[in-house]
Amino acid sequence: MNAGPLLDVVAAGSLAFGFFGVAAALLMRVQLGAKSAALQAAIEREQRFIEAARALSNAAGVSVETVRDEMDRAVRAVAPDIDIVLFFEEHEAQLVCVAAYGERAEFFSGTRLALDDDASLMVAALRCGHRVATLDAPQLQVLHPGDVFAAAIPLLLDAGRRCVLYVGSALAGSGALADRIVQLVDQAAPAYRIALERTDDRARAEFDGLTGLLTARAFRARLAAMIERAQYTALGRVGVLFVDTDRFKSWNDNFGHASGDALLRELAVLLRAAATDPADLVARNGGDEFCVVLADTEKSRAIVRAERLRASIAEADFSGLHAQVSSGEEVGISASIGVACFPVDAQSPEALLEKADEAMYYSKKTGRNGVSFFGVDAALVRGDGVTEERSADRRRE
Repeated sequence: MNAGPLLDVVAAGSLAFGFFGVAAALLMRVQLGAKSAALQAAIEREQRFIEAARALSNAAGVSVETVRDEMDRAVRAVAPDIDIVLFFEEHEAQLVCVAAYGERAEFFSGTRLALDDDASLMVAALRCGHRVATLDAPQLQVLHPGDVFAAAIPLLLDAGRRCVLYVGSALAGSGALADRIVQLVDQAAPAYRIALERTDDRARAEFDGLTGLLTARAFRARLAAMIERAQYTALGRVGVLFVDTDRFKSWNDNFGHASGDALLRELAVLLRAAATDPADLVARNGGDEFCVVLADTEKSRAIVRAERLRASIAEADFSGLHAQVSSGEEVGISASIGVACFPVDAQSPEALLEKADEAMYYSKKTGRNGVSFFGVDAALVRGDGVTEERSADRRRE
């Protein structure tokens, strides 16, 4: 037998075996590489979640706004196609968009949704207590007409303060994408709750529980900051109105403390109306005393605004705040107001308040229901009935 052909067959078989062996090895290497890449991707995703959890935990101690910022960053890290991130919170029986992230989302800030809107993705998520995506319920409405994918995930389900996250993308999404965001929200929810509770605590410390005005402590801190800014501002001016309610004790004695509380709340409404600039401050100094700070307001203008406030209180009808008493006597409510201004009357917040307080007592002891201030000779002046025209005359003099 000729050995040539046999050797050729053996050689060919060996070559084929070697080829398939190399192919198998390459395939195994590719598979191992794929597994390694998948493992690496999984490790990176886990690392991103750990980093997000750490950032959210730290943000909880700062503010709820910081938590929202971190959540937006985390959502985009795990789902880069998401370009709309909205936070809705329950306020006055509505869902209000309290924060909006993304160029396509800017005009949604402040949007209000009814809690009985059956077509709303957010309402559906709150009702069922878990995430709802367009993939699950295509019949529900997305917020942006350009959203191809959208999902709503509850953050908090506490009665009266429910929160929901809305995410949207102009690209098609998947169930896996929604699941990753849900995992992130599960990590973020405790931080969001803590931040909201701390915000509530700060609000209770800064705002009076009865009137909703600034507390005396918070007011003084803000006034000090305002005066400091004015000291380094050309022509910086600040006006302070110290307001004391006339005959409040008689009102309480005649109509009871519940009616007295109702009166203080109504006075707070009138005081807020006197604060026309967003930078103005309104505070309850204690009891039936109030303070109004007028930002960037010269003294003559502050006196005019104080007179308007005095007139609005004197002309208000408070009779509906109490039950009719047998004697039928009404207690006339008015206000004694003192005005002091930075820098003409004082240069520090403490001295400014003292001056306004002193002027208020001058109004009190000279007949109540008046506005008093320090004149050009540093003597106290009662400026009853000061108007815009009289104020202009005084400036010309």
